[in-house]
Amino acid sequence: MSLILTLLATFTVAYLASGLRQINQWEAALRFTLGKLTGRVSPGITMYLPGLQELRRIDMRMKNRDLLRQMVITRDNVTTMVDAVVYYRVVDPEKATLAVENYETAMKDRAKVVLRDVVGETRLDELLAHREEVAAKVRAQVEAVAEAWGLHVEMIGLQDIALPPQMQEVLAKGAIAERDRRYVIIKSEADVESAKNFAEAASILARSPGAMELRRFEALANLSQGNTKVIFDLAKPYDDVRHTAAAMAEAAVTEAQPVRVREGQHPVDAEAQREAEAALEADAALEEQRTARRGRMGGA
Repeated sequence: MSLILTLLATFTVAYLASGLRQINQWEAALRFTLGKLTGRVSPGITMYLPGLQELRRIDMRMKNRDLLRQMVITRDNVTTMVDAVVYYRVVDPEKATLAVENYETAMKDRAKVVLRDVVGETRLDELLAHREEVAAKVRAQVEAVAEAWGLHVEMIGLQDIALPPQMQEVLAKGAIAERDRRYVIIKSEADVESAKNFAEAASILARSPGAMELRRFEALANLSQGNTKVIFDLAKPYDDVRHTAAAMAEAAVTEAQPVRVREGQHPVDAEAQREAEAALEADAALEEQRTARRGRMGGA
């Protein structure tokens, strides 16, 4: 009798010990009694009755699963190979256990189907330029179904979009053409701006004959500094040049020193005297330039 009691006690202790389980903090556990959900178990050490009860443990942490590369045809009939990844987690362990047999497989399959449908409604250029928007649209549609399974989709990312070699060559040519187009636009804008600047400079020179003649004299001076022969237009009458030079000299004298008026002399007479002196100085300067030019021509 004592042997039977010993065996019975040993069996009872072993049976109860086999029902001890540790539930981690990142897990959620559900207790089923005779196939019926009877409660949720908190993290820590818990016990159930093997054979009569069952514990289902579910990982509540974030999961990322790769979606195998699949061939997808875009809206403009371009064949692409799309590689994506999905991030999700369980938010309702009861739905994840009771509503779907294998929530991980169901999530991956649903994401692949939605990805194929969304990419099929998108043109290739939109897919390449707005990859994040396409991924967000896929996530929203998958989330609508995953919510009924007790899941929450954090993000779906398009890792890679592979194109056929022929399409890659077409895109490369398009990129080169776009770069050339932008270069032409920028160059034309620069030409327009340069033309505006030249027009403004010409307008300023037209309003100031002295400045124009100064530019002509500078050009003549530059000719004497090199060996290059340049044909320069000197068709303007000499009298015009002389009078312009006189006006320039007069302006320079006016700015440099005040008008000296002799005692008893009227200011108007002093002004005329100053103009005459400026004209003589301009004539002398032009005569020196003409003499120097004849000397260079004779030496050549």
